[in-house]
Amino acid sequence: MEIIKKVTVKQILTEKSKTRLKEQFLSRQYQLNKEIQQLEFVLHKKLKENKNNLKYQTSLKESFSREVQKRKDRIRQTEFKLGQLDELELGSELREGTIQMIERIAEGDNWEEIMKGTEIVIKDGIVHEIRQGGLADD
Repeated sequence: MEIIKKVTVKQILTEKSKTRLKEQFLSRQYQLNKEIQQLEFVLHKKLKENKNNLKYQTSLKESFSREVQKRKDRIRQTEFKLGQLDELELGSELREGTIQMIERIAEGDNWEEIMKGTEIVIKDGIVHEIRQGGLADD
């Protein structure tokens, strides 16, 4: 029988991965700023089209304001992550996320051993280490 099991993926921070992460964060910030500008442009266009409907304009402003605020919050989160990245030492392990793997089990297998956590450690895009037997993450 086969089961699906969660596996934690971690990345070892190197100069190359640090640069790549920094570029991803800056690219994300740029994209969010472009989205804010686009939202503001669309809002002004819609307000002009509906200048006689004040109730609709108010609703529109509130809706666009919420969307802009969401993006500003994401920009702040990205700035925080950039700051944290600068503080991290090379060789630090960063949690990338989780993936699912299929594991074959059979009668007589030790269930506790099967359910112990597995980690895949990546270094510069290459599987560096596979760790068995840690605590399972949920």
